[in-house]
Amino acid sequence: MNNIPSGIVTFLFTDIEGSTKLFQEFPDTYPDALLRHNAILQNAVESNNGFVFKTVGDAFCCAFQNAEDAVKSAVDAQIKLKSEKRDDLEIKVRFGINSGKSEWNGTDYMGYLTLARSARVMSAANSEQIIVSNSAYELCCDIFNSAKENDVTFRDLGERRLKDLIQPMKLYQVLVPDIPSEFPPLNTLDARPNNLPVQLTSFIGRSEEIIRIKELLNQTRLLTLTGSGGSGKTRLAMQVAGDVIDEFANGVWIIELASLSEGSLLPLAIAKEFGLKEELNRSPEETLLEYLKDKDMLIILDNCEHLIEKCAELTESLLCNCTGLKIIATSRESLRCLGEQTHRVSSLEFPDPREKTTPEKLSQYEAIRLFIERALAVNSAFRVNNNNAPALAEICYQLDGIPLAIELAAARTKILNVEKIHERLNDRFRLLTGGKRTALPRQQTLTALIDWSYDLLSDEEKILWNRLSIFSGGWKMEAAEEICSDGMISENDVMDIINSLTEKSIIIYNEDKTRFTMLETMRQYGEEKNKEKNEIKKLSDKHLQYYLKLAESLNKMIRELDSLQILDNEVGNIEKSLNWAVENNYTEDGLKLALAMGKFWQLRGYLSDGIHRFESVIPGNPETKDSLYSKVICQLGNFARLKGDFDRARKLLEASLQISRDIKDNTSIKDALVRLGILEYDQGRYAEAAKLYEESLIINREAGDKLRIAIVLNNLGNVYSNQGEYSKAVNHYEESLATRREHGDLLGIAICLNNLGIIAYEQGEYEKSTNLLQESLQLRIQMGDREGTAITLMNLGNTSYNQGEYLKALGLYKESLEISRETENKSCIADCLYYLGNVLIEQKDLVQASKFYTESLVISREMKAKSQIAVALFGLGKIAFMKKEFEDAKKYYSESADLNIQSGNKKDFALTVLRFAELQIKCGIYESVAKSFGFINNKYFEISKIKFPLSERIIYDDLISNLKENLNPEEFSKYFQEGEKMTIDEVYQLIVNS
Repeated sequence: MNNIPSGIVTFLFTDIEGSTKLFQEFPDTYPDALLRHNAILQNAVESNNGFVFKTVGDAFCCAFQNAEDAVKSAVDAQIKLKSEKRDDLEIKVRFGINSGKSEWNGTDYMGYLTLARSARVMSAANSEQIIVSNSAYELCCDIFNSAKENDVTFRDLGERRLKDLIQPMKLYQVLVPDIPSEFPPLNTLDARPNNLPVQLTSFIGRSEEIIRIKELLNQTRLLTLTGSGGSGKTRLAMQVAGDVIDEFANGVWIIELASLSEGSLLPLAIAKEFGLKEELNRSPEETLLEYLKDKDMLIILDNCEHLIEKCAELTESLLCNCTGLKIIATSRESLRCLGEQTHRVSSLEFPDPREKTTPEKLSQYEAIRLFIERALAVNSAFRVNNNNAPALAEICYQLDGIPLAIELAAARTKILNVEKIHERLNDRFRLLTGGKRTALPRQQTLTALIDWSYDLLSDEEKILWNRLSIFSGGWKMEAAEEICSDGMISENDVMDIINSLTEKSIIIYNEDKTRFTMLETMRQYGEEKNKEKNEIKKLSDKHLQYYLKLAESLNKMIRELDSLQILDNEVGNIEKSLNWAVENNYTEDGLKLALAMGKFWQLRGYLSDGIHRFESVIPGNPETKDSLYSKVICQLGNFARLKGDFDRARKLLEASLQISRDIKDNTSIKDALVRLGILEYDQGRYAEAAKLYEESLIINREAGDKLRIAIVLNNLGNVYSNQGEYSKAVNHYEESLATRREHGDLLGIAICLNNLGIIAYEQGEYEKSTNLLQESLQLRIQMGDREGTAITLMNLGNTSYNQGEYLKALGLYKESLEISRETENKSCIADCLYYLGNVLIEQKDLVQASKFYTESLVISREMKAKSQIAVALFGLGKIAFMKKEFEDAKKYYSESADLNIQSGNKKDFALTVLRFAELQIKCGIYESVAKSFGFINNKYFEISKIKFPLSERIIYDDLISNLKENLNPEEFSKYFQEGEKMTIDEVYQLIVNS
């Protein structure tokens, strides 16, 4: 459809009555009848200018720009469906029409409130009935009233309460002579007795949770919804009650207990809700039991926590004596009654602010939708855009998706923009005030809400809540026992108190991780209490020592998956401890903790954060430059290298090496040598890199450190691989791999497999390469190695590119580039850009290819990485050649070849020689080309077994054919054999001077 309805849209929703039953009764004919139903609806909608934007099973969701078109569509469809009755099979459909604001986002309609009301209008209708909301009626009634020849009229059904518990809505029934006009009462809340309060705001989200609660309610007569304050237990209970009201002949009733101070008054309070009066010689409980004993009813006991024992006693008595009764209780903890089922009410779904998002993506999250709707209620101009979307995601994340907290925050949009609200969240207990005056006192401010929970606890529970707030991102039981115990709370008591706090919904237990967490709002509340009691320093010192010890022990096993997973869970606690060490000048502890975390930060791609952390713990003017200091600046130098700041990296690494030599610390010496070797390798100085690796290898062999030996062997293999000495490289990789497999070093295994995969595709063994690289990729993903994942994806791209699978390669390179940009690994970024340029050349997109090569060249020059500069120049040379700018092509190729000779990168030199030959053929220089090909054949095809990528092989084969056409066999053979004996320097002079 060209003009998709937007702005004020009229929605037509439909549903087939008893479709499941029809399918069971008419298995042979129902499928055809359903197809006919679908065709009728599709035609009726489209012929009346409508748009079917979604079908869910047999239900249609349609949109119209004009309300009258929606009504005509429903009438046409209903009349046609009525004439379709076959045998005993008759499909009966109900229609609901509603109008409101909504916009099309390309895949679906946005405007949750309008869509939700449209669905509720439809669900209120009986089969074959067309119901129209007041908003849609007002848009079309004049049109139908003025068109006397039209038979469409409307019956006023009055104000009705729909099951979303929103304020009453006036409904109309469409009357047409050819369809039935008399129906049973509408399926609205008015059809059953109830005291459910009218809600002035719509219910957002939780569709799957509601389904689960209904399933539980079918299995039990007592269902307790537990959860922390403000999580939306009451509203959820009422929503479920509204949905299931038709199942209870005597309706649904909510009993609000928050204002009740004495448990003994509970039976009387419930009796009064039913209008029961006290009787002589009869207790209120007896009166209540007598009234309810034969009732088919659902009761909600709301806010039971402060009267928990009396609620439990009365609930058991009611359920034992009243067989038609069901109860939903809402409470911070379970009632612990016989037959009770519990369901913990979760927070609303909220986004991870670390992930890039758009306003359209954000609107998929329940917490975001709630914020938007509540913000619009106080500020009709409120909009989510690309500028404020990150702050909005952060707000809902920091508020843990707690509905009440989000509503309080949204109310502030009347005077503050989203960014300012986000800035003030650190003082959330002052910011989040000013709730509805009609709400319960504890729901008017965030502080009052949590005070309610806090005041219900024992002294020991309060103390432990406060102390547990020292953790960031959760904790294990062992950590709580060690850090939070003292003379007031023994280590043995911590488990029992945590269990009690968990039952009261203060603490959340994650069974999968065997780990406890606390909502951030609860944690900050406890932290404020700690400040009042001056316990922060004592707890933080213990917290620092615990996590320093943990981080150091895990760092020794950092290449094992279990260690990484533990650090993933504990990173919040460790970084909090690191901050505490810096703030209090605990220099040695800070250095130790940063050093222990360095490899983890690298694996996860937290380069900028890692640099900031290292810099924060390094003293400005250290009194002594000891082994610890040397190791930390070595790590910082490595991070600077990864970020492409090679000058700083060299300065730091050389300083680390010098300090280590001065104090004769062999462990630090060999580490600094390896880091410097990698820096030299990255900058294309392979001979220098090999020398540093060899020195490190000697120290490691003397120490008998097998894993360190394996690391250095792998690095030496990289040097040999780039020099085209593949046999040596494979031997080093395989020896390294064997050691790493023996020690269970998953990260090391992944690295070796990746490098062996590179050699396999360089030698044309593409299936082998793919298998090796896929195994490496799985390990790296499993380990959460972001940097390594990007590298292996890039090499899988090379495997595809070399075979001519350019679209596949393009996707892999893009994925690698995206991760590399996120981790800020400049070397990998430069490589990906170069490879993307190669693919785009094959797709004849020279403009974009040139941009990629140029960006790669800029980054490579910043890093002073010779090999990467060389390949970027090589790419630009290819583009110049294709544009017939031959002088520029020669210039680029010459500079590229020179850099390859300087770095010793023989395999890239061979490709440059090939492209020079292509250029020379254009100039009719056949003798030089034949010699060049003899050189390539001897040095690469025969010795290294190299196999050029498909694009280069095609050029090679074409040039060989061209040579044979322009040289007689004797000449060709002579020059070819002469080339086989030439050195690299001789060939370089040959191609440059020709």
